[in-house]
Amino acid sequence: MGSPRVTAGTASAFGGVSDILTAFGVPAGCCDDGPSGMRLDCGTKAFSLPNGTLIASTFNKELIEELYAIVGMEMIANKVDCLLGPGMNIHRHPLNGRNFEYFSEDPFLTGKMASAELKGLHSVGVTGTIKHFCANNQETNRHTVDSVVSERALREIYLKGFEIAVKEGGAKTIMTTYGSLNGVWTAGNFDLNTTVLRDRWGFKGFTMTDWWANVNFRGEEPRRSNYVPMAKAQNDVYMVCSDSSCVDEDIAKAVADGVLTRAELQRNAANVLGMLMDTHAMKRIMGEEDTVEIINRFDMDGNDDEPVTFYELSERFTLDLNGVKSVKDENYSFAVIVNQPGFYNVTVTASSTQSSLAQIPMTFFAMGTPCGTFTWNGTDGKPVSYTKEIPFFSKFTAIRLYFAQSGLDLHRIDFELVRTVDNMDIAFASED
Repeated sequence: MGSPRVTAGTASAFGGVSDILTAFGVPAGCCDDGPSGMRLDCGTKAFSLPNGTLIASTFNKELIEELYAIVGMEMIANKVDCLLGPGMNIHRHPLNGRNFEYFSEDPFLTGKMASAELKGLHSVGVTGTIKHFCANNQETNRHTVDSVVSERALREIYLKGFEIAVKEGGAKTIMTTYGSLNGVWTAGNFDLNTTVLRDRWGFKGFTMTDWWANVNFRGEEPRRSNYVPMAKAQNDVYMVCSDSSCVDEDIAKAVADGVLTRAELQRNAANVLGMLMDTHAMKRIMGEEDTVEIINRFDMDGNDDEPVTFYELSERFTLDLNGVKSVKDENYSFAVIVNQPGFYNVTVTASSTQSSLAQIPMTFFAMGTPCGTFTWNGTDGKPVSYTKEIPFFSKFTAIRLYFAQSGLDLHRIDFELVRTVDNMDIAFASED
């Protein structure tokens, strides 16, 4: 997540995520949220789209296909290969906190609208990830809820939209859920990910987990980075990992014991590579990149549209910001490589020559989430510091400073680790 190998501020890189894989010619594909337009946490502007329910309310497949062809061109311009949507779970209850993202209470309409979006994206060489597979129909306790569903209800309601999106929309990627289906967490559910999805529907792409999902064999306690049941079920990519944070020593043991075969792992890799072969990521690594010009785009000053610089975040780190000035409604963006996840005291030092009655707020965003607002009055040009405690849990964290007013001269930001957390024990509230 936020990998420097792909576009800054995006949800993940997949495929060529190591130097060894890149040396073999495997490109790094880029996934980005989401269902209402691209989410770029570094502050880059993207078009905002109608949400899923409003799109379904048009009943207009041709219009939606045309709209998502345009979205696809915007993805190419931002080097994004896979949009993490459409979301297509069923409106089972009006209080589901994510209904706005999904299409309908009707599986037929859901499948047709998702297929239209996918066809539009595919027409320009990008794709979308249909999610969340399947029966993810509530947000409360979504990491642990067990959806107990009869086979008939599954086939006629909760699976039907996905089936249409695979068979008619030609879906190339799919995302499983956080929770379990009839006692088995979907990330490791063989019947769901292989028997139904691939053997019966003919799906040829690759399957990813939701972000930091749990996995289990039936009867086991679920846990993150439990890759053996995931690999056997043909859920090909665990989202998300960085470096050694997701190593599962059980893989080698399972292969040695015959529980997992080398062929099964090769099959998972082939699913990912097969999808990457037909992407703009492959064109980029081959030097055949397509270009898209976005016309009539408003001017963006600051560093909103510039490459994001990564800094190594140690337990004590100072970033020199001399020369950075606040400009109303603009951003300053950078990223940090977090070797020790935890909570950091973030101290921002700035000055202003405006009057003491002036109020100059600056909002600190990390991974697209506002983590606090620092507000200065006029300081007679003298440096003034304010401190807030901010969590940094993701290995690669995009940071954006948003200025609501002009007139602030930034001097530096000091980071100090105050308490640590285990990288795999964080109870993430992911937006995926």
